[in-house]
Amino acid sequence: MESEALNEENWLEIKNLDVYYDKKRVISQLNLKLNLLENTVIIGQNGSGKSTLIKVITKLKYPRYSQNSFINLFGSNSINIWKLRSKIGFVLTDLESRIKHNMTLKEVILSGYKGTIGLINHKNITREQIIETERLSALFDLEDSSKFFNELSDGQKKKALIARAIINKPKVLILDEPTCMLDVKANYELLEILNKLAKSGITLLYVTNTIESIIEETKRVILFDSGNILKDGSPKEVLTSENLSSLYKYKLSVKHIEGYWRTIPG
Repeated sequence: MESEALNEENWLEIKNLDVYYDKKRVISQLNLKLNLLENTVIIGQNGSGKSTLIKVITKLKYPRYSQNSFINLFGSNSINIWKLRSKIGFVLTDLESRIKHNMTLKEVILSGYKGTIGLINHKNITREQIIETERLSALFDLEDSSKFFNELSDGQKKKALIARAIINKPKVLILDEPTCMLDVKANYELLEILNKLAKSGITLLYVTNTIESIIEETKRVILFDSGNILKDGSPKEVLTSENLSSLYKYKLSVKHIEGYWRTIPG
């Protein structure tokens, strides 16, 4: 469906979105606008529809459109997947499992240039691309780029996939549960990387089921439940004991300690 042009600050506009899985509606009449440089976190329980929303935005799942519904990315509802890659990088939960065992760390990061997950045709790789890959490897403390991807720790794998996602210098980085399965050290290292990327000018959108994953550079928090937005605003407005207790249907007390958000049983 055609729609009016967006404000230049908007990178995403969704109107009246319905998404179905096996004839069951998992997102209902969703309306949402996201702005550039407005780092946003979507929080919800498992099964709330937040990861489905990410798949719709990244064109891995297609919604059911009605006469008055649309999804605009950077002011267009017809942006193709190749043009999208230069504007939006993404790290989804199933990406790691699709990487071949004989791929090296360097090849995984380089594959972001072509948007592939298979092996790289090294004849098409430029010296400039090699240099950028080495720069990102050093930035993320991924020292040995000749290592096989499946030999890396969970934290290193996640860093490599983020490096792959930003190799094309996108304006927006989308992540699905970025700290899932990470140990304490890897978790904090990843949050530090996300903070650095946000400060560098990349706009972040990521979903999580825990407020402990929210970085200091977050400007906006959306509470998501059963395919609907419950609350939407700044972290201090949204992340209250009352709101989180309502979201998780469990009495919680919210604390903000030295830039980190925490919940404890209330």
